[in-house]
Formats: sequence, C-alpha cells, structure tokens
Amino acid sequence: MSLSQHPTAGASSTARENPIRVRILECGMPLLVEEMAGVRTAALSWLMPAGNASDPDGDRGDGWSSLHAELCQRGAGGRDSRAFSDALDRAGVQRAVTPAAVHIVAGGTFIGARVAEVLPLFADLVVRPHLPAEALDAVRSLAIQSLESLQDDPQHRVSLRLRERHLPPPFNRSGYGNKAAFERADIAALREDWMRRVRPEGSILSIAGAVDADEVAATLDRLLAGWHGKAEDVGATGPSLGGSLHEDDESNQTHIAIGLHAPSEREPESLLCRMATNVLGGETSSRLFSEVREKRGLCYSVNAGYAGGRDRGMVALYAGSTPERAQETLDTMLAELQRFEHGVDQGEFRRTVIGMKSRLVMQGESTAARAAALGSDWYRLGRCRSLGELSAEVDAVTLDALNDWIAHAMGADWRKAITVCTVGKSALKV
Repeated sequence: MSLSQHPTAGASSTARENPIRVRILECGMPLLVEEMAGVRTAALSWLMPAGNASDPDGDRGDGWSSLHAELCQRGAGGRDSRAFSDALDRAGVQRAVTPAAVHIVAGGTFIGARVAEVLPLFADLVVRPHLPAEALDAVRSLAIQSLESLQDDPQHRVSLRLRERHLPPPFNRSGYGNKAAFERADIAALREDWMRRVRPEGSILSIAGAVDADEVAATLDRLLAGWHGKAEDVGATGPSLGGSLHEDDESNQTHIAIGLHAPSEREPESLLCRMATNVLGGETSSRLFSEVREKRGLCYSVNAGYAGGRDRGMVALYAGSTPERAQETLDTMLAELQRFEHGVDQGEFRRTVIGMKSRLVMQGESTAARAAALGSDWYRLGRCRSLGELSAEVDAVTLDALNDWIAHAMGADWRKAITVCTVGKSALKV
C-alpha cells in the first residue's frame, strides 16, 4: 500500500485537510507520519505488542514486559550496550522505553535532519535486540526493587488496587509484575518470548515533525526486510471484580480511589465523558476541587479523570485525606457524584471547552505528543485524527447534548457499579 491518507479519516473535506499519511509497510506494520511545518525536531513512538496484559500469567511471567523494556536497550544490531547507548547519544536522541498495558513503547525525540541516523538504531532495538544474559541479574534486581517500592507509596498503590478490581483480567494487572516470575526468568525464555510477541503485525510506528514521509517509508522497508509475523491480539479473559477493598497501612493519610464505567475511546460518547469528567474533577475549578478541598478543607489533593481504551473506559476519582476526615471525604465525593447527574452549567461547559482546545494547541506544538497521539488513535480507532478534526469534534458539542448524555449515562444505575478502594489505617463505609 502506498503512502496515503487513511480512507476512513472522517468526511471527505476533513480527509483532504488531514496532514497524516499512512502506509502499511512491506513487513505488515502500519507507519503513520505527520509532517509538521515550522518545526526542526521530530519524534517517533514505536508500539510493540508486548505489554503486561500479554505477559505469561502469574508466576510464569507476569511482569516480563518490564524486563523486556530494560533488556532491549542493552545492545542491539552490531553494537553492545555501551556502543548502542553512545550511538543514540551522538544522534541527539532523547529516548525512553516504557512497558504499558498492551504495548511496550519505544519513544524518541531528535532533530528531524538526523532521521536517517536514528531509524536504524530503533529498528535494531525492536528487531535485533541482544537481550544479553549478563544484564539479566541487574535488570531483574531493578524490577524487584520497583515492585517492593510500592510499600512506601500508598497513593500509587491505591490506584493500582483500583485497576486490579475495576478492570477485567488481564488488563487489571499493575505492570509491576510478580516477584516469583522475575526470579524464575531465564534469558532463553525471555528471548523466545520477545520473538513470539514483537511482530510487525500488531506493532505500530508513528512519526511526527520535520521528516519526509516517503523517505521514511523507503528507509524502513529496507531496514525491516525479513521481519514478519503477526502478534496475538489481547482480550479480556473474565469479568472484573468490582466492589470495595481496603488495605491496611500505617500512613498518616487515607487514600481513596473510586472507579466507574465509561465508554471506550471508539465510542462517540467518549468525548462527552471526557468533558463531563473534566467538569467533575479535572481542573482547579472543578466540582470536586471546589467542594472537597476549597469549601470543606477535607484534603489537599482530589481529582477525577477519564481513561479511554480500545474496548473499555474508566472514570477514576482520587482523594487523599487524614484518617479522621477520610469518611467525610468519601461521603462528599459520593454526594458530588449523585449531584452531578443533574448536569453542568454554561460557565462550566465554556471552561472545559476552552481547556480542551488549549491542550490541543499545546499538543500541536509538541512532536512527541503528536507521535504518541497518532499511535494511540490507530490502535484504539483504526485511524488517525488530525488536530483540526479533534478541534471540530469539541466545537460540535453543545451544552444540551452534554447534559442529555450526563442525565442518561451518569445516573443511579451508573453509580451502582462503583468500585471503591482505600489504603489507610481503617476501612471506610461505602
């Protein structure tokens, strides 16, 4: 398939204006390129289908994606670990390799004129990593330390407990893995696991900035010759647990996390949910911030956010309070959820529209943000949205449409499916 705008990228007028070009490379991997005028930098985001949701279960390999993310940087192609790192530094690449739920994400930002120097290095990292045996003990130690550090971070731990209970397996995994799985890992099994999962069909490469799409595509077809295969898609293997959970912790704070169901990113209602959640707890002018923190002084930190995935979404609320005021904090949050079904006012609506469009403008000035957004869109939607399309979607929402959706989707039935997790000295009444 030649480089082109994707045929499903909105209406014909939108498609003509869409600056994003898509090609399915000869190896089967989609390449997404947005040429950005007026910038000198470029960024890439390479999604490899080896995230923690596809790790082997339990003691067999939960958390191996974390080991892979570290090991793949310890030498690749014809370079050992030091030489590979030096080559990236000489090319001026600011980079990170991060394990996530579905993918391991290799990202880099660099001067666009150096793209021909950068692409071979990332191709080696993905297709020809050494995964050296001599690095495994150090990488294993880092993974175990990260897992054990959660005991000193109850705020982060409560969000992980919420994920474990509110999302279905295997998407409910924390990403920190399993100590027994780390201890039993051997390099032969890890290499086999990488080769099985990191395949072109299932991977996504997106690039944004000062690059030429045709040149990038031709270079990658040459670099990735011989790489083939299809990764298995990951799906839910059972229902979520839901309900409530308390974890004892002798902390000076009680941490509260609440989860509620939300549309997936693929559903048109996801934008309405994102806007509603912004009003509920996404800004310092939000309902939760005003009522829980400013008026009542119950806690220092309180917020709400929408997290949309390909197949499901979640609205998550968080607050941290003193043990003495934790029950009142939770009660106030639940009361605000109940009050929210009556909708938002004109001022709240205007502020959230302005905030979302401001964030789009800032995203348009960041090549890294655009590269990440392209890959995320392709995985979740099967197409890429330009900034113009995203802005038009926000502009098309009316206050009446938002309030109609809130009344329909964020009422009593929605609140019945709530998940509540707390970490602190004593359990709370839900």
